[in-house]
Amino acid sequence: MGHPNCIVQIVGYKNAGKTTTISKLIAALEQRNLTSTVIKHHGHSPVPPKARYDSERFITAGAKASFVEGGGEVSIQLKKEMSLTELLHLQSLVMTVDVVFVEGFKDIQLPNIVLLRDEDDFSLLDRSQTIGVIQHHRLQIDCKETAIFLRDEEEMWISYFVNQIVGMRSEHV
Repeated sequence: MGHPNCIVQIVGYKNAGKTTTISKLIAALEQRNLTSTVIKHHGHSPVPPKARYDSERFITAGAKASFVEGGGEVSIQLKKEMSLTELLHLQSLVMTVDVVFVEGFKDIQLPNIVLLRDEDDFSLLDRSQTIGVIQHHRLQIDCKETAIFLRDEEEMWISYFVNQIVGMRSEHV
């Protein structure tokens, strides 16, 4: 089994819409016959029912697998605290996919989509490799070279991010 061609991180604070965003992108990619998995960091142990529910949403949307790590427990029943690198390696041993979405792991810099609820979330804009921003309502953002969408502009941001992901995959082939 090989490594994925593309890793995209979804960054946002609690209730920013990370799970919904990932689920919509998974479904859009599946329509293009692209496969995906999700690796989610929860941070609490044991993995709570809400995180397990999120995993079910990812699978329902079309993800081939969903890994949830929290406080040393991995939802695939491995009792070992795992880094993102280890989870990506494990995922690649299980199956080959086109795209891996990563939720959480805010300390790791990957190509990312930033979700903003309000001005309190602006610190997330300091990340490198941001490919776009989805905001809940129009905010005064100073990101000249970054695509910015409103949450309700769903068709536009889905199309944009799917095209960006397809382009990133092409760079790795």
